[in-house]
Amino acid sequence: MNPDRVFAQPLVDLGVDNAAFAGIFAPRDSAGVAKRGVTAQFLENAGEYHRRYLNFEYWTFLLDSALAAAGVSRDPATILDIGSGSGNSVIPLLRRFSGAQIVATDISPQLLAILKDFLVNQTTTADRVALVCVDATTADYRPAVVDLAVGAAILHHVPEPERVLASCLQALKPGCWAMFFEPFEAGNTLVKLTYQRILAQATHAQRETDAMRLLERMVADYTMRQRPKTDPIFREIDDKWMFTRTYFERLKSEQGWAELTICPLNVSATFLRTQAQVHLRLGAQLEPAALPDWAWAVIDETDAGVSEDLRQEWAPEAAVLLRKAAG
Repeated sequence: MNPDRVFAQPLVDLGVDNAAFAGIFAPRDSAGVAKRGVTAQFLENAGEYHRRYLNFEYWTFLLDSALAAAGVSRDPATILDIGSGSGNSVIPLLRRFSGAQIVATDISPQLLAILKDFLVNQTTTADRVALVCVDATTADYRPAVVDLAVGAAILHHVPEPERVLASCLQALKPGCWAMFFEPFEAGNTLVKLTYQRILAQATHAQRETDAMRLLERMVADYTMRQRPKTDPIFREIDDKWMFTRTYFERLKSEQGWAELTICPLNVSATFLRTQAQVHLRLGAQLEPAALPDWAWAVIDETDAGVSEDLRQEWAPEAAVLLRKAAG
């Protein structure tokens, strides 16, 4: 696929300067410019990030759920994938839409190189994907050229999410959807308060364990992300945001989106237990047994105290669906 028909800026092949990035394009004015607001996790350490977080099955489930909620009635011809990384959303989209052309974008050429190597062996799909290394907050797209925009866990990493949404609005054809999958503050605040309760009850010896240290790191992370976004610290950390419905409702009004739908994800009667298990596994490669039984009892007690309706409102993660006016 030729990405020039999606981008307003002239693009250059990064392989001219680095053979490892051959076949990955970038806006001419940004090639070689220092990356803003992104750390080594996505750059020099991209291989470890890829190994830890790649999960096509999970993202297939999320994308299918969001597409059903949006009522997408026809296959998109051109998809803009924002924050593609090593392919969590790109590969499921290729499999779901057999005729779609996909522009996969990311600020990390290292992650896109991993995706490129995977696509090389996919002879039936490789020619349907263009790889573009670009900062999502400064990307300049041609107007009304894509049928679907997807961001798989990207907005909470960028310093100015509103600029990403505005550029999507420009790129989308009338009546088409943008879909993002993001953490929400209400549910994660409940997780934070539950972890704080466990830490307050732990003995000194228990707080020295790997599992309790992980809970402390999670509490610190949540607390930091609730600081004003003008704080310079947000230039140095990867996870910058936890969102609210109010935030997206405000942007819908200010930017002129026609429709906003927020779909809670992974809602269950044990969502706090599930979240804690995910944190232990991804954050410290620990099994549930690393936390003592009494800590799980605290988590289960909190889970039991939340009604089904409140779980829907306080889900830690949600799909954010925005539709451009039909014209």
